[in-house]
Amino acid sequence: MEHPRTNVFEENRKLREQLDYKEKQASEWQNKYYEILNELKKTQELLRQFLNENTPSSKLPFKLNNINETKKEPKPRGKPLGSNGGNKEVPDNVDRKISARLEGNCPRCGKIIRRKNIDTRLRYIYDARIVPEIIEVEEEFYPCDCGEFCIGKHLDIPHRGMIGYNLQALFTELKFNFSGSYANISKFFDNVTNGKINFSPKAINDCIGGIAKKLEPSYDKIESEIKKENYAYSDETSWPVNGELWYLWMFVTTNFVFIKIQNSRARRVLIEIFGEDYHGGIISDCYKVYDNFAKWYQKCWVHLIRKARFESEKYPRRNVVKLYEQLKNLHKEMRDFLKENPSKELRIEKKKEFEKRLNEIINYKYWCKEAKSIIDNRLKAYKNHWLTAIEIEGISLDNNLCERKIRGSIGWRKMLGGHKTREGTKEYAIIQTHRETWKHQGKYPYSEMLNVVKN
Repeated sequence: MEHPRTNVFEENRKLREQLDYKEKQASEWQNKYYEILNELKKTQELLRQFLNENTPSSKLPFKLNNINETKKEPKPRGKPLGSNGGNKEVPDNVDRKISARLEGNCPRCGKIIRRKNIDTRLRYIYDARIVPEIIEVEEEFYPCDCGEFCIGKHLDIPHRGMIGYNLQALFTELKFNFSGSYANISKFFDNVTNGKINFSPKAINDCIGGIAKKLEPSYDKIESEIKKENYAYSDETSWPVNGELWYLWMFVTTNFVFIKIQNSRARRVLIEIFGEDYHGGIISDCYKVYDNFAKWYQKCWVHLIRKARFESEKYPRRNVVKLYEQLKNLHKEMRDFLKENPSKELRIEKKKEFEKRLNEIINYKYWCKEAKSIIDNRLKAYKNHWLTAIEIEGISLDNNLCERKIRGSIGWRKMLGGHKTREGTKEYAIIQTHRETWKHQGKYPYSEMLNVVKN
């Protein structure tokens, strides 16, 4: 018979083994918990870079459901009833006329088609061709006694080099409008011209560099002119340069679009362009670098409403939802008011009314923590900068104008990854400033670029 004391020791050993196993298991689970927690934090940090209040809805990978939004009826496909399907007006000029003859039998039933029964109609076809042109130039020259080498000139050909004016403008347009690489541009022309136009990527790069050099004095002139403008829409975005983080700044005024790429997102960039004391106004988001810089400001309502919406989506049961709805409705009323092109007297009167309503929102005592953060950091911090557009004619309540124009550059950054050299950033800023300015002025960049290279 086993001694009772032995049983106690044996049972105690088993209990200790079970306890050790439980402790080991708890330690493993704790380690797994911390691993998962760290992964979750990393994922949240990554998501915040792409899914935050500054991410426009068009860039979201999924559609956020609006609060209290009812499902809309899907838009019917196809042309509207009664439409003839045409989407272009009759062109003013026709380059070529063609007659499409109908003869023989009906392809379906075989019935003979008689000429007296045939009717006619007009339709317009739009077509384009890239036709290579190789020009042989008999060029006169004279080595003068003074050391000058005199060369004959012609309006249709460049003074130096082998790339003609039209081809220079086409290279530039493909590079800047489609963010094409030099290698792909070279392949494209080799393909569409059956090998007649075949320049290396290096030659195309040098050609565009030469255009930028020709445009540099005009670029400097635009930079000196924008500080004289009454206001500027402003935005900035990251811009990699040889692996370093630089920034592309864009300014849109009444007459110009100006781009500057710098290795800084600080106030000094603004001072370099506008000077220490800018007499006009800045329309921008709430980035602090713009504070106490210009004479007046208009802060962007779209950024404000986007922030409120973002918080209301995160906390649908808190009264930040109410804040979002109130700001959205106020913004809509102000926007509708400005569409009517009101007189100056009416603007001043209406501004007081909108100011009163905005103050009621700001001074409400029972906002939740999330709503109060928006009010303190945005509405109160920039209290006098939200209704400027109501009083000053010609500006918007938001910074959408600049944001839309900067998207073209963002496409370049995504396709080509910014630039590898500082010279490349300068060339891009010079040429794209001119292209965007021409578009802003209602001109065609290709035609304007052609005029530049010719002159």
